[in-house]
Amino acid sequence: MSVVENTHSHRTLADARALMAAGRTGEAVSLYLALTESEPSHLEARNALAVIALSRGDLAEARSHLGVALAAAPDHALTLNHLARLQQAEGDASSAIQTYHRLLAQQPQAYAARLAYARLLEDRGDAATALRHYFRAVRHAQSAGRWLSEESTPPALHVAVRRAVALVGQHRRALCLGILDRLGERYGRDALRRAAAFVAVQLGDASYAPPDTRQKPQRFPFPDLPQTPYYDKRRFDGVAELEAQTPAILAELQVILGAAAGREHVFADPRMAETYLSGDRGPAVWDGYYFYRHGQRNEINAAACPQTMAAIDRLPLARVRGHGPEVLFSTLGPGTHLKPHYGVINARVTAHLPLIVPPGCALRVAGEDHHWRVGEVVAFDDTYLHEAWNYSDQTRVVMIFDMWHPDLTEAERLAVREVQEAFSDFGSDADEPVEAR
Repeated sequence: MSVVENTHSHRTLADARALMAAGRTGEAVSLYLALTESEPSHLEARNALAVIALSRGDLAEARSHLGVALAAAPDHALTLNHLARLQQAEGDASSAIQTYHRLLAQQPQAYAARLAYARLLEDRGDAATALRHYFRAVRHAQSAGRWLSEESTPPALHVAVRRAVALVGQHRRALCLGILDRLGERYGRDALRRAAAFVAVQLGDASYAPPDTRQKPQRFPFPDLPQTPYYDKRRFDGVAELEAQTPAILAELQVILGAAAGREHVFADPRMAETYLSGDRGPAVWDGYYFYRHGQRNEINAAACPQTMAAIDRLPLARVRGHGPEVLFSTLGPGTHLKPHYGVINARVTAHLPLIVPPGCALRVAGEDHHWRVGEVVAFDDTYLHEAWNYSDQTRVVMIFDMWHPDLTEAERLAVREVQEAFSDFGSDADEPVEAR
């Protein structure tokens, strides 16, 4: 295609789009057909013509246009989406499910397609799988700023989105109330007063009012807990014993410190690293030698540091499947600044065991600076605004670990853990690749 022809094609396409937006469908069809005459496999034109044909019930013409598009690009996401819609209009739900499967395997965040896919699964009798996909569709849409209100939802989807949100809400409510019922039988209802308030916040039946307005948990806020930026480390079992093991832990750290094996970036997403890290001596570096990450034990790293691991496992770690604990040797490179940010949940406390601390390193929580001292644990609430920096030309290393808030009872710890795990399991199931059906 010559430059002149290409310019003409772009103008024709722009004009066709404008006519469609203005509701002048007939004129737009003429332009789209003109595009297909010069470029028979023009994907946008073929898809537009297929959608127009679908809207007027001409299924044969829609299939003809989509057939040409699929022949040119068998895995084109937009074409697959329109093919699934056509198959539904033809009454072929099984084929539509297969097509949505292909589409979602390529574009997991295609939330409108997933909404339609979930309804097909539900209509076929697979309510449990459908519910997980409703959840995922709503979550992805809302994370993109859509489906948060009628204004942020296309009118054609109002009914379907309201229904999906309601079904997901009912399921989450059933999960939470079931957990409270089980724990109530074991510990008594009075022991679960704060846990019930925690559940009410998760379900949107109540809001969280922090006792200290500087505190802002990003998820799973637990009401009525005493909060403070820093905690007395003597309130936590096992901390004194951990401090006593500092020489042995430091010796194991020195063995693995110079090698790359076992280390990974704390921020796996480069965009997160760019947002929260800065460096004044080259690239910012925040790496972790993990013993537990998202609650999963790293057996290779554990075997390399047996005395460290033994000390870790004597601590009251906040164990929540899929979430915690997070235990690691945290390496902050020279000149690296971890910018101010808020943590996730106030039912846990973060602690540091300092191991290598050059001059010019510090932690700041709620505006109050703490200068690490080797072998002396500091415990703090990371749902307060906090940051850390290493302005030296050497590497700083602390061991980070998560413990339960010292004022939580056993029943409350179980409630927090089981609610988080139930929500996580529900969401994780939805995140699994869709299976061909």
